Amino acid sequence: MARKDRAAPARERDDGAHHRRQRHGTHVRNRLKPGQNAPRHYDHGRRFHPEADIFIHVDAKSDIRDFAPLRPLARFIHPRSKVYWGEYGQIDCMLKLLRATCNGDYRYIAILSGDTLPLRPCGQIHDFLEACYPRQFADMQPELHITELTQKMQWCHYPDRNDWIGRLPGYFRKRLYKRLRPGDNPYFRTLPPLEKGSNWIVVTDRFRDFVFDYLRTHPDYIRAFRHSHCGDEIFFQTLMGISEFAGANTRRPLVFTRWVGEGAPHPETFGTNDLPRLLQARDTAAEVPYLFARKIADDLDIARYRAAFFPRPE
Repeated sequence: MARKDRAAPARERDDGAHHRRQRHGTHVRNRLKPGQNAPRHYDHGRRFHPEADIFIHVDAKSDIRDFAPLRPLARFIHPRSKVYWGEYGQIDCMLKLLRATCNGDYRYIAILSGDTLPLRPCGQIHDFLEACYPRQFADMQPELHITELTQKMQWCHYPDRNDWIGRLPGYFRKRLYKRLRPGDNPYFRTLPPLEKGSNWIVVTDRFRDFVFDYLRTHPDYIRAFRHSHCGDEIFFQTLMGISEFAGANTRRPLVFTRWVGEGAPHPETFGTNDLPRLLQARDTAAEVPYLFARKIADDLDIARYRAAFFPRPE
């Protein structure tokens, strides 16, 4: 999800002084399974702040027609990328979402997954981010496992899917794979010191601009990630670490996620019965609050969720 501040089409005047309207935008990265309808909890998008914009990237493997009810609420990213877990397509769609904000005065950009919901009213999210500028909220792991990072980046990873080479006889297949699929990443040594963290980040327009400036002057950086494994957890954190914005980074996420057990491949999925736990997580957060939570089950009871997090005044 992205928060942004965009200049009004015509500047407003206040006591003779020009000023910008503060606006926010939301970037959602969706990976819908083929044949699965858009999650019902997406209809909460209409409750976003009037100065918020929503951008959605829909996996190219999904039927875009399933998202037709959301068109009045959001802007859809085109062209779309095919997204597979752990592969470069995840980075590609995040870059497309970031680039979509370059034509507006967006102050914050928040990258969220399609299974994320807000834990606070949108007005509170708006006010919090407005007061925090220019702090960055990119989660960074305090202890890095160098072996893990090098395995994900130094070795080339190729999708385990059938291609035309895989249909060739064994001898020719091995020769072509050896020639066309090098085992070592030839761009690994060009990389700056690697960092890792959650890819659900909330960053400023200034960091976004730094990302695209760096990619323009360092084209090998993207090439180094083409065959990475779970590079989306490294790509932006590494850039944050070498940027002038590292000192303003809280190194903490604004998205609450719970991992069950060390080394778990996926985070816990929260259902309707977990709403009290999410409320507790929201209300007990320290200096950096939780504004969102994931992963939210598709069958979450939206009425109970709204009643718990956004009760109507009596």
